[in-house]
Amino acid sequence: MKYVIKFNVVLLLLLINLSSYSQGCSDAGVCTINNFKDHSFNISQETAKRNFFQSGITYGVGEHSITIVNPYIEYTGFISEKISLSGKLTYAFISGELASISSLGDVIISANYILINNEDNLINVVIGSKIPLNSSNLKEESKPLPMHYQSSLGTYDIIIGANYSFANLGVSAALQQPIVNSNENEFIKPADQNLEEYKYTSTNSYKRKGDVILRVSYNFPIAENKFSIRPGFLGIYHLDEDSYIDENDIRQDINGSKGITLNANLYLNYSFSESKQLEFSLGFPFLTRDSRPDGLTRILVAGLEYHYSF
Repeated sequence: MKYVIKFNVVLLLLLINLSSYSQGCSDAGVCTINNFKDHSFNISQETAKRNFFQSGITYGVGEHSITIVNPYIEYTGFISEKISLSGKLTYAFISGELASISSLGDVIISANYILINNEDNLINVVIGSKIPLNSSNLKEESKPLPMHYQSSLGTYDIIIGANYSFANLGVSAALQQPIVNSNENEFIKPADQNLEEYKYTSTNSYKRKGDVILRVSYNFPIAENKFSIRPGFLGIYHLDEDSYIDENDIRQDINGSKGITLNANLYLNYSFSESKQLEFSLGFPFLTRDSRPDGLTRILVAGLEYHYSF
């Protein structure tokens, strides 16, 4: 009964915040890779060191009623008792008032090292990189599109982090820092306020700064561990102001793009067997940066993922 009460409280918080239509999310990639999603709660000791495959899809609603659908696949393989390698490939379908586009997004590669793994404790460290599959310059009939319509940020990033699980409590922290900027976006906000493009931020030769991520969640196992509910919070601090090159060829900071975004997350996991799981996720922000020129704003994100270990 206590789990039902707590779950109802979580749903109530979701409804309250959704009704306010706060915006943010701002996940540049690290928040959704397997090593930072606290899967240790839902995987037994016997299967924790197996290879596994994940396939999933997320649906998001962004600024200006843009819809974003992101299918992805991810594979993790252990090369020793403590070391595993993961690779994730993303795709994007984006539709809004300016265009409808579809394109490959990024490849995220990471190595995971397990420091401690026993019945109650798991500590692992991760190092990885995000590799863009385009230069963020997708266009509609030769017209440059803002970052909201791009499937990649166009940056080569390094990812460093750690994950700690104690009993049913999970804490993850990470840094995602752009190292090489290959962004070739050409969008400049028009002067005519009557144009639909006027509401978007200029992102010509966009340069994005890094993020520090902190996730805290708590797992509630139900029905002999066949089903679990995991609410949590995800904080993302954008380390500095992003910038773009204006029509006079001068690089300008984008005021308000530095700062914190705080999101609420909810994961529902169901285990069909020791090796097969299905996960439903829901996330939304309730504290945001003033400006989010990267196009990662989401009013709401919902996802479904299939997990198979072998």
